[in-house]
Amino acid sequence: MKEHYSLETQYLIAAQTIKTAILQSQYQAVKLVNKEQLSLYYGVGRYISQSSRNKYWGTGAIPYISNKLHKELPGLRGFSETNIRLMRIFYEEWKILDENSSVVTDELQLPNNKTNTNSSVTIDNLSILQNTANEIQLLIRPKLKNFPIEELKKLL
Repeated sequence: MKEHYSLETQYLIAAQTIKTAILQSQYQAVKLVNKEQLSLYYGVGRYISQSSRNKYWGTGAIPYISNKLHKELPGLRGFSETNIRLMRIFYEEWKILDENSSVVTDELQLPNNKTNTNSSVTIDNLSILQNTANEIQLLIRPKLKNFPIEELKKLL
């Protein structure tokens, strides 16, 4: 025998169903934001580490970068000198992840001819763009099949 619910009960069930969907969606959104934020911190840490440890960046690089970011992105939080150094440490402690992952990249394709007749872009400009694209690729997160997120959470 099919139960007949009062209209008020049906509304309560509908409200509870929608509430559950909202809460699940909010939880999923927070998980995705945290995942993206960790990926960004890892990528920034990698970029800073590789540039400051393997290139010729001096001790003034991180303060300069932090100040420049705050000037160009007013209200930016989380990219102080200290936090950028912590991102570098975060990457250096977890860089083993890079050994077993591939980086998602979009290669900048150079045209066969030296200039594009429909554009003012020259081969020199494309070379600069290629260098910039290579630097940006350092910030793109690796595909991590088995990222030990639970172990990481325990450390934080």
